Amino acid sequence: MKFAVESLAGCWDECLELARQHWQETEGYRHGQPFNPLLERYLDYERAGMFFMACARDGSELAGYAGMYMASSMHSQVTIATEDTFFIARHHRKGSNALRFIKFLEAECIRRGCMEIGFTAKLSNKAYRLLDYLDYTPTAVAYSKTLKQGADSAISSLAVNSESSDGAIRLPSAHRNQDAAL
Repeated sequence: MKFAVESLAGCWDECLELARQHWQETEGYRHGQPFNPLLERYLDYERAGMFFMACARDGSELAGYAGMYMASSMHSQVTIATEDTFFIARHHRKGSNALRFIKFLEAECIRRGCMEIGFTAKLSNKAYRLLDYLDYTPTAVAYSKTLKQGADSAISSLAVNSESSDGAIRLPSAHRNQDAAL
């Protein structure tokens, strides 16, 4: 398998087909939303130097893709790369393909001046095992909630969860090793 950064305009149609598979496999919590990636929005970020698309190819076949955002941290001014998408088609998930692809992404991010890289690992797969193997450190637990028009549940849940002696919002014990104020 070969890895390369490709222009979005040149690989979009192929990536979109794999992205449909990716959506079905890992984005179940979003299936109430339409699958509707917009090339023009991605191109805006690519032109601004804030996004690149890396492709994994087996011959001429697109076997996988990874979209990476890059931006200077608002807190440290350090350039950080953040994964938007990382996907390898099932029949190409063998050997060291995923490992080598991530190593390629790391090298490309270093080449572009990034000092940190971040990936997400969905609960619907075991991608975290590869990230653990590559010495990535879990840094957060992300939550998602579908909001409904007119819902006030966000306000009422804060009121319920903020009842602590110091006023800090605390994670339920199932999601923390120790009390962690938000």
